[in-house]
Amino acid sequence: MNEKNNGSHFPMNDQRKKNAGGHRSEVCFPGLDQLSEVYADLERQIANFKRGAGIECLRKCTFCCATAKFVEASIFEMLPLSLHFWEEGRAPEILEKLEGIHPEAPCILLNPNPPDELSGGCTYYRFRPLICRLFGFSATVDKNGKPFISLCVPLKELHSGIAERVNKKIREDLPFPLMPDFSRKVAMIHPRLGQEKYPVNIALLEALELLGQKMHFLKAARRET
Repeated sequence: MNEKNNGSHFPMNDQRKKNAGGHRSEVCFPGLDQLSEVYADLERQIANFKRGAGIECLRKCTFCCATAKFVEASIFEMLPLSLHFWEEGRAPEILEKLEGIHPEAPCILLNPNPPDELSGGCTYYRFRPLICRLFGFSATVDKNGKPFISLCVPLKELHSGIAERVNKKIREDLPFPLMPDFSRKVAMIHPRLGQEKYPVNIALLEALELLGQKMHFLKAARRET
């Protein structure tokens, strides 16, 4: 299933779509509304940064997703997508794909040959984890505490000297999202599930299994009442 890359963040808990049987998921986790709000704030900051820096992802480019050895996410970051898969009835299919997957395997959500209606290769773009939102459009700090941004290889190859120009604008007070700040914000919403990072496929597998266990316990509790 492909989704158009036009969603910035996932729906909040009370706005989730009904599942195929016409019922909302009975499983929810505290903090998902806050996660959505953090993502919305990040998207606003990134949009402003892109305008000020004059940069944008290349259309239908999958370079970063396809070549990254480690794309990492927390279990908490993958819960919204996992809820979506369970509500759609696709969770067993996705779990089968993830069973025994190598930690360094490409993200299973990546379509390396996206159709024309998509601007990129992520098939569930609005549910993407934090690093996929931050990379290329947020700054880190060097050993001297100075912010800098690492742009993707295709942009640097297409536009000679673009990294230097963008970092010069940052030094000249162009507002930018700071990667460590947003990483900390997300991790502290749900410390137990949000602090430890896993390869993205493993994080999705763990989130799906966690939700499956909770659904099983809920059904068992209903049978006993």
